[in-house]
Amino acid sequence: MLLSNAFNPDPRVHREAIALIEKGYDVEILCWDRDLKKPLFEIIEGIKIERIYIPSTHGRGSSQILFLFLFWIKALFKTLYKKKIDIVHAHDFDTLPLGFIISRIKKARLVYDAHESYIDMLLNIPSLLKKMIFKAENFFMKRTDLVITVGDILKEYLVKRGAPKACVVGNWQDPEKFVFTLEEKYRILDRFVIQKNQLVIVFIAHLGIERQLPQLIDAVKQSPGVYLILGGYGPCENLAADAAANYSNITYLGYVNPSEIPLYTAVSDIVFYGFDPNVPNAAFSAPNKLFEGLAAGKVILTCDFGEIGKIVKQNNCGIILKDYSIDEIKTALDFLQDNNFTKFSENAKSAGLNLYNWGMAKHELIEQYEYLTPA
Repeated sequence: MLLSNAFNPDPRVHREAIALIEKGYDVEILCWDRDLKKPLFEIIEGIKIERIYIPSTHGRGSSQILFLFLFWIKALFKTLYKKKIDIVHAHDFDTLPLGFIISRIKKARLVYDAHESYIDMLLNIPSLLKKMIFKAENFFMKRTDLVITVGDILKEYLVKRGAPKACVVGNWQDPEKFVFTLEEKYRILDRFVIQKNQLVIVFIAHLGIERQLPQLIDAVKQSPGVYLILGGYGPCENLAADAAANYSNITYLGYVNPSEIPLYTAVSDIVFYGFDPNVPNAAFSAPNKLFEGLAAGKVILTCDFGEIGKIVKQNNCGIILKDYSIDEIKTALDFLQDNNFTKFSENAKSAGLNLYNWGMAKHELIEQYEYLTPA
């Protein structure tokens, strides 16, 4: 597997690697540590990780290409001395050209794992460069043996662009990991002095500007019957910290270890997902927050865009906001406080068990790999 982050670990990559190891595959991740903070070599749950140190920062814009090329060159030389490789699994487009070259040298199958619409994620680069990347992605994608992606909308889009074979391995979750005892749940509720009649909203993610956090916080400020648990880092972290310092029904956790997210989700009633629907990538959005909420059987609160809007509407497992205005969010919170929303929760739980279960995604991944390596 090729990865352009340091594998901290990356949740999707981690789950896929573990699934393959359980089936008997030998999995090694070759990844780029631009912060030079993680070990060069490491084994996590049987996954062999080798990191390449190329100092850089995130969000460099078009100048990042130079550093990316250096990562490709170092990674290529490292693979030349490795034993036989059966499959090269490139995560996101920034490792796909490298994966293509390695697969041709090693006579291996090439898998492209598109976590999102890569071209629509690039917001601050020249339009000419975007066009070049778009054409390059089409070129390499047509020469893959398999394209894996996160949802049906993105899958159909990539097939139209030339993917010869594509499947969905969603960011789905294991519902069993979201089951906790009452004692474990009450320990969290008591720690934050959450009243039994308060509805609990959880949003633990990257706290970027696009996450609609100011509106959510202002709506909760006006709703004493609601308790908001926030976690994560990003541009809005100071806003979250200030709100928690000044309002008794808001808590900010800072960084949350991924292993703790299921428990915080389990104690909640509502999982909020904010995003900017006008961002091009929103059309394909199938976020982890959605599937965490479904696995735990929680009400989903979001707007109508991408895969998330489609799933919430189809399964009647939450409230679709008209927009992310303060009034609209507060109206939804008032409705949930005044009405029994058990049906939303039941529908979410059913969808998480029967339609969007990691066991089903894992089965699809293994089936596709066995097709690529029939021996």
